[in-house]
Amino acid sequence: MTHNILVTTDFSYDSYNALFYVTQLYKNQKCIFHILYAFNHQSHFKQKYNGVNNTKELNKFLNNRAKECLLETYHKIVSDTEQNVLHKFKTISIHGTLEKAVKSYIGQHTIKLLVMGTKGRTGAMDIFFGGNTIQIVKSKIDCPVLCIPKQMDFRPISNFGFISSYKHSLEKYSLSIVKSLIAINHSHLHIIHMADGLNEAIDAAQEKNKELLSDYFTNLKVTFKTISSKKSKAKTIAEFAKNNSIDILAMCYYPHYFLDKLFREPIVLDLSIYSDIPLLILASQE
Repeated sequence: MTHNILVTTDFSYDSYNALFYVTQLYKNQKCIFHILYAFNHQSHFKQKYNGVNNTKELNKFLNNRAKECLLETYHKIVSDTEQNVLHKFKTISIHGTLEKAVKSYIGQHTIKLLVMGTKGRTGAMDIFFGGNTIQIVKSKIDCPVLCIPKQMDFRPISNFGFISSYKHSLEKYSLSIVKSLIAINHSHLHIIHMADGLNEAIDAAQEKNKELLSDYFTNLKVTFKTISSKKSKAKTIAEFAKNNSIDILAMCYYPHYFLDKLFREPIVLDLSIYSDIPLLILASQE
């Protein structure tokens, strides 16, 4: 089986770091990594354009610069991954917005996973998620999105955290990627339930969904844990992840539910907590 993995780039250190991370995550798996750069007239390459004020010529210049930088990225990743015979790399430049380019490419190819750095050339230093990352997630993209924090060094995935409210039935989850990653990395799965209080009871429907999750991950090492949310759900999760040595966090994005609220929390996230934890955002089927 060959995994087709799409990785976006803006040729920043952070986007390259995300690319390298996922090659290590799938180091022993047969993969094709599709490295995509989307460009328009807002591209940072435009600063180096000294030609005539002509849209056609500008687009040609931007496309040529994109191909040059993609080629450099290709040679660097092949070298840095020591020419892993299981891995192939394909570079793509597309004129248009990142969101449209990603959606179009995923629609035309069998992509298993989308990988993005959480920062880029224009990312603020004190915000965990970059604007492009949030925009892609909220666009209801039909693909899991793995967000890699800035300057994240790869480490083996020993502990995998999955956040659930137990309010959605199993068929509404896109959990195959979670199960696959746990299996190939021999990870311990921590299923984390966010509660308003430690004594909060779950109803019969939630209990049933919890049982379905347990059955789905049969034969894997699984621990169920309930944590009480504090003022900031984001920090509560991050503290749990840090205290339990979680290597990847996963959650499903349901519009107008938990993750949407997390993204809208008016706080500056503490990078000392978040800088070590990739986040896998699963597409909901609602």
